[in-house]
Amino acid sequence: MAKNKDQQADLIKIPEAAHILGFKQRKKIDNLIEQGHLIPHSKKNSKLIWLSRKEVYDLPKPLPVPPSPDLLNNISRKFPDK
Repeated sequence: MAKNKDQQADLIKIPEAAHILGFKQRKKIDNLIEQGHLIPHSKKNSKLIWLSRKEVYDLPKPLPVPPSPDLLNNISRKFPDK
């Protein structure tokens, strides 16, 4: 039972997950759920969709768009033209 309470305490709403990931709208979170990257949870007496805070923080970080010149230089050093 304690595990279930810990799991419930770890759940966050979709707008909070969007904020954590830097999204202004929830559509990207909905896409991550549809693609299976995030698992939706439910709470008793709640109609909202909840997400695990740990799963949200464990998502891989995307590369900056456009990639920084330093990143491009590091890649070109690793894979020189033949």
